[in-house]
Amino acid sequence: MTLPVDGPPTRRPSARLTAVDTGDATGGPSREELDRQVRGHYGNWRDQPKGLACAVIAAFCLLTTLALGVVVLLVVLAAGR
Repeated sequence: MTLPVDGPPTRRPSARLTAVDTGDATGGPSREELDRQVRGHYGNWRDQPKGLACAVIAAFCLLTTLALGVVVLLVVLAAGR
């Protein structure tokens, strides 16, 4: 960490950040190429496994509501005796 005289402390960029070029006049990869590499590695939001997660959450909500209904029914029946 370096302390500039006229501002807050700054960090030196990591080696990984300095190795990535933004496609300026130095001949590095273009923005489109970097985007393609990232998409190739991480995919996009459509590739995420949301169907199973939604099914699990829906089942949890259904079972929780059912259990609450049973408890309310038991309390009402117990109060009527």
